[in-house]
Amino acid sequence: MKSSKSQLSGALLELCGALLDRSGTPDLVLRVATELAKSGDERGADAIRGLVPTTSSGAIATPDKALAVVPNFSGETLTRSARVPVDRETSAPLATVLLPKALPATSPILSPALTSAVQSWIAEWGRAAELRTVGIEPAHTCVLFGDPGTGKTDLALWIAGQLGLPVILARLDGLMSSFLGTTSRNIGNLFAFANRHRAILVLDEFDAIAKLRDDPNEVGEIKRVVNTLLQNLDERADKGLTIGITNHPQLLDPAVWRRFELQIQLPKPDLQTRASIAERYAQPLRFTRGQLKLVASILEGASGAEILDVVRSLKKSWILEGSNVCFANRLQNVISTHAARVPAHVVATVNAPMRDFACMLHERYAFTLIELSEVFGVNRTTISRWVS
Repeated sequence: MKSSKSQLSGALLELCGALLDRSGTPDLVLRVATELAKSGDERGADAIRGLVPTTSSGAIATPDKALAVVPNFSGETLTRSARVPVDRETSAPLATVLLPKALPATSPILSPALTSAVQSWIAEWGRAAELRTVGIEPAHTCVLFGDPGTGKTDLALWIAGQLGLPVILARLDGLMSSFLGTTSRNIGNLFAFANRHRAILVLDEFDAIAKLRDDPNEVGEIKRVVNTLLQNLDERADKGLTIGITNHPQLLDPAVWRRFELQIQLPKPDLQTRASIAERYAQPLRFTRGQLKLVASILEGASGAEILDVVRSLKKSWILEGSNVCFANRLQNVISTHAARVPAHVVATVNAPMRDFACMLHERYAFTLIELSEVFGVNRTTISRWVS
């Protein structure tokens, strides 16, 4: 019986590979994998899922939410009517509940290395039963760290959606209280609520509480708060998934780092990733290759959120100024209102005469004549004369 199932999986594997080669769309292939898993052949299903590549834009190619694997945790189902704990003094809720339907359907655009790292964690829960046969448990905890605007919160919410779990989202700075002992009580109530339900606990602004306990500027209360946090993280270890998010990893207590099995850094996007982010945010407009390269080049060091702001302004320009304005002129107008997002020398170059601007792009960023023609809206003969 096992041999015939293996032969069937092998035949399906070949068929699914042919479907991908012919159509390039993974939806049908992923549905086949899901049906195969339902029949009990999880190994064959995983092999078929492995045929689906990551997308060229850097987004993570995975099945849609309806096909996601839900980790098997004990606890109550989290619903919209669940009573979220509140701070006693202010009556402010300690967290926000996000059900799977409200979670992002599209992943943040990541570098290939980060894409692989995130896929690996999701795959752990897809093959949890196999891991447990050799005494290994999938990772229950992860900390995402990096500069503001790099997509950490979006990534955490997207991961929850792929695992089919709701999110309990808590901003830890909101748990802080000026009343002695209240902050520790808030932390305990938050974790008790999370442990009672099947959900991912996302701790945003994690550094607000998880500070170095030996910081001479902190009073004894914050040390007790950190100890409370550590105890609750330990108690939750086998009850559910926890993701911490911080912009300031240097503030985290070393003992807090040890509570997280995975530590994923989200750096500022590189040139190709910046171009992919600009391409996604530009939709439904379609920037040419040269135009995307220009946005990515001058926004070196910018976060994904900062790229979004610039691209939004470019889209406004298309409406307000019309489609006949060349991209270089359009960018000059936009950069004047986003000067803090690019180095001063780049602002000066962007605002230089068109010929000087073109020469800089040609020399510093290796723009081709075709790409420069797309940016400046003139023919290649003119561009050649400018840069020669």
